Amino acid sequence: MNIGKEETVGTIRARLNILAKSLVSESNSVSYYETLLEKTPEDSEENIGIRRMYEDLREEETKHVAKIESWIQHWESELKKLT
Repeated sequence: MNIGKEETVGTIRARLNILAKSLVSESNSVSYYETLLEKTPEDSEENIGIRRMYEDLREEETKHVAKIESWIQHWESELKKLT
């Protein structure tokens, strides 16, 4: 995270705005992979491989969601210090 530069209320609000949009995007990605998993049967080796990849991708996107949520908490805390 690019910390160390002087932050203002405006810069923190801008960060939070982008993080909110990023959170929606990453959450949508998690939902997308969940939908693909629901629609992909386990009826062949190829589909099993596809499902495993979707599971891996969903897991990665879930980690992104958690990271963004932690950044939001951090920057909300920093904003409270300035207001």
